[in-house]
Amino acid sequence: MALITCPECRKSVSDKAISCPGCGFPLKESELPQKYTGYVSYEYKSSRTIFGMPLIHIVYGPVWGGMLKPAKGFIAIGNISIGVIAMGGFSLGIISFSGIGLGLICIAGMAFGILGGVGGIAVGYIAIGGMAVGVYAVGGLALGPHTIYNDPRLIEFIRSLLR
Repeated sequence: MALITCPECRKSVSDKAISCPGCGFPLKESELPQKYTGYVSYEYKSSRTIFGMPLIHIVYGPVWGGMLKPAKGFIAIGNISIGVIAMGGFSLGIISFSGIGLGLICIAGMAFGILGGVGGIAVGYIAIGGMAVGVYAVGGLALGPHTIYNDPRLIEFIRSLLR
């Protein structure tokens, strides 16, 4: 029995293993699920790194086993993305653009921003959206201590921005 390196997680694995016990990556071609062979998937990871993270990591579509692999990098783009700047269906980042996102500043359909959130449903210190919850909230349904409906100074501030 010899040891080989898993191409996905870089751990040592027996050459007789069907899949990696650490990450589940199939090590034999016959183990790839037949139902996923028609789907297109794409992955790009830049060789340049910042603080040990790839500068750009892009993952699209299902990977081995039909699961979604998260994109993890300084700039992460994918179905699931984690990075300083994250873009995707679900994203977590300092600056996040997504369908559902969490970040310091988040622009998403459902945005959870620590500092600011903009989206259909927005939560954050400053929240702008159809339903907005925050200290400063602007939206169709705005909840918070400073909203257009209960703070006249906020209305004047917004008007001054638009002039």
